[in-house]
Amino acid sequence: MDSQGSEKGQFRRQIGPIGLFCISVSSVLGSAWLFAALFAAQIAGPAAILSWIFASGGALLLALVFAELGAAFPVAGGLARFAFFSHGTLVGFASAIACWLAYVCIAPIEVQAVIRYLADDLPWLLQPGTAHELSARGVAVAAALLLFFSVVNGIGIAWMSRLNIILTCWKLVVPVVVPIALLGVSFRAENFTEFGGWMPFGWNGVFSAISTGGALFAFLGFRTAVELAAESRNPQRDIPFALIGAVAVTTLIYLLIQVAFIGALSPADLAGGWKNLHSQVTAGPFVGLAMAAGLAWLAKLLLVDAVISPGACGLVFTGATARLLFAMGKNGQIPRAFTALNGAGVPALAIGLNFLIGLLFFMPSQTWQSLVNLISSIMILSLAFGPPALVALEHSAAEVPRPFRVPAGRVLIPLSFIIANCMIYWGGWQTNALCLGVLAGLLILFTAWKQAKGALTRKDYEGLYWVAPYLAGLALVSAFGQFGGRHSLSGGLDYLLLTGLSLGVLAAARHWGVDPRACRKRLEAGKNL
Repeated sequence: MDSQGSEKGQFRRQIGPIGLFCISVSSVLGSAWLFAALFAAQIAGPAAILSWIFASGGALLLALVFAELGAAFPVAGGLARFAFFSHGTLVGFASAIACWLAYVCIAPIEVQAVIRYLADDLPWLLQPGTAHELSARGVAVAAALLLFFSVVNGIGIAWMSRLNIILTCWKLVVPVVVPIALLGVSFRAENFTEFGGWMPFGWNGVFSAISTGGALFAFLGFRTAVELAAESRNPQRDIPFALIGAVAVTTLIYLLIQVAFIGALSPADLAGGWKNLHSQVTAGPFVGLAMAAGLAWLAKLLLVDAVISPGACGLVFTGATARLLFAMGKNGQIPRAFTALNGAGVPALAIGLNFLIGLLFFMPSQTWQSLVNLISSIMILSLAFGPPALVALEHSAAEVPRPFRVPAGRVLIPLSFIIANCMIYWGGWQTNALCLGVLAGLLILFTAWKQAKGALTRKDYEGLYWVAPYLAGLALVSAFGQFGGRHSLSGGLDYLLLTGLSLGVLAAARHWGVDPRACRKRLEAGKNL
C-alpha cells in the first residue's frame, strides 16, 4: 500500500490541511447562521451575544481535547473509538451511540433548513396552511437532496473534499457580506438597550440560548474533522489546525451576524417584545430584514446561500456519520458488514443505512428548532466522553506520541468537562430526561445482548462504575435545577454540584480505565482505521 493508502479495502489519505479545515468550517457554518441569531435573540434578547461567546469558549475547550485525541489516535470515526480504547466495550458503546444519534439527524435538519428558506418562493414545498410540514413534492425534493449527499460521499473522499472546499469559500464570504450590508444601511443602537434592556431574561436566558437557541448546535460541528482523520494526509498536524482554526474563525463570524441581526430589527419587529418577533422576520430571518432595508439583491443572495450553506454542511455530516457506523462495526457494537469499504475506500453500506434513517426526519411536526434543542443535548453528551477518555489514555496509552497536547491540561481538561456538563444542564430537564433516558435504555439493552453472548470482560463492566453515576448525577441535577426542573437548586448550588460531579467522574474514569495491555491490543486492531 502506498503513502496515500490506496489499496482496496483501506481508507485513502487524500485530505490536506485546507480540506480538513474546510470540513470543520462547513460543519459549523450550516443552517445555524440562517436561523440561530433569531432564536437566540428570542430567548436572551441582546445578551444573545454573550451566549455565542460562552458557546464558542466551551467549543474551543472541547476542540483542544479532541485535537489531542485526534492527533494521537487518527482513526476513522474517532468519537466512536476513543472511549472504546480507554474504557472498553460498554463505555465505548454509550459514547458511540450518543454521537451517532446526533449525527444521523444533521443532514435531514440541513435539508429542512433549505426547504424552509425556499418555501416563500416555492410554496408547493409545504402543506397548504402549515409553516413546517412538507408536502408530497417537498418530501421528494428533500429525499433527492439527501440522496445527492449520499452519492457524492459514495464516490470518494477526494471528490467530497474538493467540492466542499469550493462551497466553503462561498460560505465564508456570504455570512460576512450579509451582516456588513445590514449594518451599513439599517442599524439601531437602541435595540441593545430598549425593549427590556440588554439582558431582558437574565442569565438563565443567556444560558438557555446556548443549548436551545442554536449557538451550541452551530459550534459542535467542528468535530467532523476527527471522524475523517483516517483519510487525512497528516492528521498529527492537520487535526489541531482544523478544529481550533474552525472554532476561532466562525466565532468572529457568528458574533458579527448576531450583532447585525439585533441592530437591524425595526421597532415594529420588536413591538411584542423579544419572544414575539414579527412574523416577517421569523419566516426567513435575514431575508425579511434585507427586504425591509431595501436590499433586494441581498435577499436574492440569501436565497442562494440557503441552499449552499446547509447543503454543504449536510454533505460533510453524511460522510462523518458513515465513519461512525464503520467505527462501531470495528468495535464489535454493530454487524461487521458496516466496516466494508467500496472500491473508492468509502463505507457505502453505512451511507445507505443513514440515508434510509434520514428519510424518517421528513415526517410531519418536526421543526428546525425542536430538533436542534434535542440534538444539541445528545451531541454535547457524546462530546463529554472526550475528557474522561483523554485522562484515562494518559495512563493506559502513555507510550503513544502526542503531537499536540492541551495547554495547561491539568486545568483546561477538567474545565472542559465541567463546561460540557453545564451545557447539557442548560438544555433543560424535558430534553435531558429524553436524551439520558434513551441513552441509558440503549446501554442496558446492549449490555444484556453482549452479556448473553459472553463477550464482556471485567474491565468492560468496570467502565460502568463511573458512567452509571455520571448519567444519574446529570439527571438529578437537571430534574431539580432551574432549567425546566423543580427549581430546588438555587444560589449556585446547581453549579457547585455539577462541578463536584465532573471532578469526581474524571477521577473515577482515570482509575477505571482499561489496563495498558488491553489498550495496546485495541489500538493495534484500530491502526490505520
